[in-house]
Amino acid sequence: MTVINQKEYAYGDIDVYVFGQRIAGLRGIDYKPAKNKDYVRGAGRNPRGIQHGERSVEGTLTILQSELDALNRTARMRGYDDILDVDLDIVVCYGDGTGTVVTDKIYCASIKEVPKGMKTGDLHSEHALPFIALAVEYDA
Repeated sequence: MTVINQKEYAYGDIDVYVFGQRIAGLRGIDYKPAKNKDYVRGAGRNPRGIQHGERSVEGTLTILQSELDALNRTARMRGYDDILDVDLDIVVCYGDGTGTVVTDKIYCASIKEVPKGMKTGDLHSEHALPFIALAVEYDA
């Protein structure tokens, strides 16, 4: 039998954990492993091959002000100045609404900057924290 209305992952079914704490004020997360690649060229117009280089991982954790404050408090309790000094593991759990959960683990994420601010008309304070990481393990 063909299933027409198959469930897909929805934002309402995602959970993200940092310091083992669920980020209830999560506004978004994205991460992308990349690998440096370039053509190997020789005589003629067409490449002779593709050379593979180094890997990297970058992403952004977007959270509400209250979550940023909580993460900074946890970092200070662990002896750091703030979350800029900590290498974090980030666990991302995707649910599809049917009980299936896929878990990705982002290892040794290091937040690069902590922008803050608000402007007139803002109903909440949202902060995008860019990070680099050592690796991503999909469906861990």
